[in-house]
Amino acid sequence: MQEIFLGTMLVNLMHISVCRYDGAGAQCQSFGESAGSKILSEAETSFLKNIFELKQRKYPGIYALEPDILAGEIRDPAQEDSWILFGPILLAPANAARFQHAGRKFGKLEDIGLHLQICELNTLVAGMILYYGYLTGKELSLAEFLEYNKEEFPSVQKIHEQLGRDLFAHQEQAGIHNPYEQERREQDAIRHGDVAALNRSISETYEGKIGQLAKNPLRHHKNVAIGNITLASRTAVEAGVSVEKSFTMADSMIQQIEEIDNVIEVEAFKRMAQRMYADVVAEELQANEGGYKNPLIAAVKDYIFQHFHDSIQITDIAKYLKVNPDYLSHLFKEQEHITIKRYILQEKIRRSRNLLQYSDYSIQEISFYLGFSSQSHFCKVFRRSQGRHRGIIRSSLPIGRNGRFSRIKLRIMQNS
Repeated sequence: MQEIFLGTMLVNLMHISVCRYDGAGAQCQSFGESAGSKILSEAETSFLKNIFELKQRKYPGIYALEPDILAGEIRDPAQEDSWILFGPILLAPANAARFQHAGRKFGKLEDIGLHLQICELNTLVAGMILYYGYLTGKELSLAEFLEYNKEEFPSVQKIHEQLGRDLFAHQEQAGIHNPYEQERREQDAIRHGDVAALNRSISETYEGKIGQLAKNPLRHHKNVAIGNITLASRTAVEAGVSVEKSFTMADSMIQQIEEIDNVIEVEAFKRMAQRMYADVVAEELQANEGGYKNPLIAAVKDYIFQHFHDSIQITDIAKYLKVNPDYLSHLFKEQEHITIKRYILQEKIRRSRNLLQYSDYSIQEISFYLGFSSQSHFCKVFRRSQGRHRGIIRSSLPIGRNGRFSRIKLRIMQNS
C-alpha cells in the first residue's frame, strides 16, 4: 500500500509515467489516475525491453532514447527481475510539434500504461532518487547518481583521455589564449557600470586568441557570446543587481543569440549585451549610493521583479520575507531613499517603457500585465511619470478601441 501511495504521489507531482514491471511474469503495474495491472503479450514485453534496455543495475539508471527523450529505471533489490520504470519524458521546454512527433514514435508504450510527457531533467532525477530511497532505505545524492550513471555517457568516460590530447596538441602548436587580464578589465568595467572603460577593453589588441569552442564557426561565436553574457550576469549580481533580474536578462539574451544566423550579428549582439549589463549596474550603483545595503533590500527587489504582474502590497512582501511590514518600509526608505510603493511604480513604468518601444502588445495588455486597475489608470500614471522625468509622449494617431500599437506611434522626446 505504501508503494502504491508513493507511486501515485510521484505521478501526480511529476506528471510522468511511473510503473512497476515484473520481467518474469511480464506484468506491468502503473500508478496514478491510470493505475492498473496488465499481463503483457510477448510482443509488448519485447518492445518494452528494447525501449528500456533493462539491466541488472545496483543503482538507479537513466539513459537517452533520443537526444531530448530520457527514461529511467530502478531495479527492486527485494524482488528479482523486477523494475520500476520512469518515463519516457521529453525534456522541457519542448514545442507542440516535437511532442507530437515523439508521441507517434513511442505511442506503443501507452498500451502498457506508459505515456510520454514533457518534464525537466531535475524533476525526473529527484523522483527516481526518492523512490530508490524508499526501496532501499539508502540516501543517494545527485552527485552519486551521476557518478553511477557515467557508464551510460561515453563522453564522460572519455573526458580525461580527450583532455590530455587537447592539452598536448595546444602545447605542440605553441598556442596562446587571450589574456586573462583583459577579461578581468571587461568584468571590472561592468562591475563599476563604466561603459567607456568597457568599450576601451573591448577595443584592446592583444597577443593570443579565444580558444575554439566549436568546429562550426557560427556555433563557436555563439558559445563565446553565451560565456560572455553568463560572466556579465554574475558580475552584475556581485555589483548589486537583483539576481532574478540579472539571470532573466541572461536567459533572454542567450535565447535571442540562438536565433541569429550570422557571425557578425552574434558579435554585435554580444557587445551590446555587455553594455546593457554595464548600464544596469550603473543605475543600481547610482540608486545605492551610500555604501552597505541590508540583504533584505535585494530580497525585496527580487520579490517585486517576480511579481510584476500582481498588485503588490507591502504586507505581502513582508509576509514572504517574514519581517515586520513597518520595519521593512522604514529600512527600504532609509537605504533606497524611496518608498517601496514608489519603487514598485518606478519599476513598472520602466518595464512599460520597454514594452511600449519594443513589443507589439496593446496598451490594455501592458496595463493588465503590470497589474494596473485599468488602461486609463496606466496611461495616467505613465504620462505623469514621463512628465517628471523630462520627457513627453506624443501620439501621431489616435489610439484605437483595442489600443494596438500597430495603429499608433509613440515617440519619447527628451527636452533639451
